[in-house]
Amino acid sequence: MTLAIYISTISIDGTGIVMITQWDAHKINVFLDICTYCNAGCPQCHRTNPNGLQKQDWLPLVQWSLADFKTAFPRKTLRHINHFHFCGTYGDPMMVKDIYEIVEYIIKNSNSKIKFDTNGAMRNEDFWWDISVLGSDRLTLAFDVDGINEEMHAHYRRFTSLEKVLDHMNIASQTNCNVHVQTILFKHNQDYKEEIRALCKENGATHHEFMSSNRFDSGPVTHHVDENGNPFILEEVTKVKASRRPDLIGERKIVCKWAKPKNEVVVNFDGQVLPCCYHQNPYSRKFRGLLKDNDELYNKYEKDKLKYNVLHTPLKDIIESKWFSEDLPDSIENKPLEICTAICSRRV
Repeated sequence: MTLAIYISTISIDGTGIVMITQWDAHKINVFLDICTYCNAGCPQCHRTNPNGLQKQDWLPLVQWSLADFKTAFPRKTLRHINHFHFCGTYGDPMMVKDIYEIVEYIIKNSNSKIKFDTNGAMRNEDFWWDISVLGSDRLTLAFDVDGINEEMHAHYRRFTSLEKVLDHMNIASQTNCNVHVQTILFKHNQDYKEEIRALCKENGATHHEFMSSNRFDSGPVTHHVDENGNPFILEEVTKVKASRRPDLIGERKIVCKWAKPKNEVVVNFDGQVLPCCYHQNPYSRKFRGLLKDNDELYNKYEKDKLKYNVLHTPLKDIIESKWFSEDLPDSIENKPLEICTAICSRRV
């Protein structure tokens, strides 16, 4: 049986609302969050309690085993995965005890490429050498580097060591592994982009991405308390932001860019499959009683929750399900989620 999956395209004339949702599971991309453990305490992370920088009380500690991963992605499914992106919304994937064995399983049983987003400050040099050699040019390690020295780096990337990150990058760069870097920009590091880039290049990085923090919903400053009870703040970048294209201002078209062109779905730490990473937090908030946006859509999802859980249901069946093929597109037609409007409109 083929794994080709096509979810209907919906176009609503006269309203200006359009959603195109189409996944092709012949070569689908998977964004995974298989761990809620982390060595860091980044103040704006969804995982972190801003008062003390520890794990949020409501978040369970979870990490997938190799057996869990094989259940979610048996060989017959693995063959149809084009790319695995291990990017922890609630934890760092390199904290997973069996992560080397999981990478080994993917490498030996598929042609999938693999990417990890990681703060890179955990484990020892042997681990980083071994996993880089194992993954070779099919593996990309994207390290977080947020400053030119320990003080600047740790202002956001709490409880990590810049020295260790650079050391691990350097080790990985001596293999065929691809070494990338991501830097989150705030006011305190925005003027050091070129110095950060040069430091990372010196330690083996071949690609560097800068992005401004988008977690200033209540204003240009966020307030936090560190592990010792001392208050501190993070400030938004002060550079002038580029305005949206004038011809797109007010545009109401909604195009699910995760379906096309990304052809990617999200697997949450509990195994739940979601349409995109932007649904992860609304999903979490909904079932903690904090979300009021389109309860009907999420109530339908919760009613048959295990039907959309990759640890219980094959990925093919999940993407072919009524919720993905009918309920989600219908929500755009009749009652768009705020997150869909905010993220996937005005960006067509």
